[in-house]
Amino acid sequence: MTKSTTGIGRRAVMVAASAAAIGWVLRPFGKAAAAQKATLIGKEVDSVPTDPGDALWDKSDILEVPLSPQAVVKPRTYEAGVTDIKARALYDKDRLAFLLEWGDAGREVTIGGVETFRDAVAVEFPSEPGDAIPYFGMGEQNSSVTIYHWKSDWQYSADWDADDEYPNIAVDWYPFSGREAGEIAQASDYDSPQGDKAFNTSRWAGSNLANAELQSRTPIEKLNAEGFGTVRPVVSDRQDGLGNGVWNNGIWKTVISIPRTQEEFTFERGATVPVAFAGWDGAKKERGGEKAISTWYFLSLEQSAGAFAYINPVIAILGAIAVQFVGLRMLRRKAKAADQDNE
Repeated sequence: MTKSTTGIGRRAVMVAASAAAIGWVLRPFGKAAAAQKATLIGKEVDSVPTDPGDALWDKSDILEVPLSPQAVVKPRTYEAGVTDIKARALYDKDRLAFLLEWGDAGREVTIGGVETFRDAVAVEFPSEPGDAIPYFGMGEQNSSVTIYHWKSDWQYSADWDADDEYPNIAVDWYPFSGREAGEIAQASDYDSPQGDKAFNTSRWAGSNLANAELQSRTPIEKLNAEGFGTVRPVVSDRQDGLGNGVWNNGIWKTVISIPRTQEEFTFERGATVPVAFAGWDGAKKERGGEKAISTWYFLSLEQSAGAFAYINPVIAILGAIAVQFVGLRMLRRKAKAADQDNE
């Protein structure tokens, strides 16, 4: 059973101004935010797009979110690569989709080397928004957050091959990978019909990071956390995020699509839910806690006006006219009666 988020709307509105103020504090100096917008309005569509270039996004609301280095706990960073994100949101009867756009001079989509890291982005919200709003930095004890994390290497891993990256390296034979002798074994090989995942320790332990089947389905990993250092993945058969990222001329545009119905609540029309964002720049060796983060902002799913929104004002106007008409008739009758009494 899910809980409606409508009840938190009033609390969310009360703290919206505080969120804007905190965003100003976190925003790099020189970026005025006196009128910082705090709420993203999700527009309703027939079917949410998965293509970042879909024309439907052009008519969506935009929330500009400043990001700052995560310098609260180790591993800290003091100069984040992603300084801000433009967020958009659309929803249909089943799913809610975010389009996240940010600047990145390079396109880092592999983690094949020791010093190679991926570009990534994430959206976060309280796992139970009806309760007290948790700390935006990965939640807090007994007040968890849900995170959908887009990983560029998951999306583009099929385009990368270790043998192409290291063409002259000497390689031993990995008999349980399904690879021929002299070829570099990759984690995905152990998931193949020729491989044996029992010989890939992290895969056998259930890690999504080694789950080639999951990564072939989606570049989004769903996670839960109750504070720094408590991040845990949702089991693979409950991974319900979808996504698609495109890099062009120094700009990443990534769609993160999630079910409106989550484990503990539903993103209802007219409700307001806290949301936060994070970004990683692989070129700056950002990974894990070394990232750029935002404070809480808010998402509100726009409620369709419907026919009554247009009929009601007309009814109200006609009603007012009718009241005035009746009132005038009564005044005329009283005046006429007074005239007759004077006679």
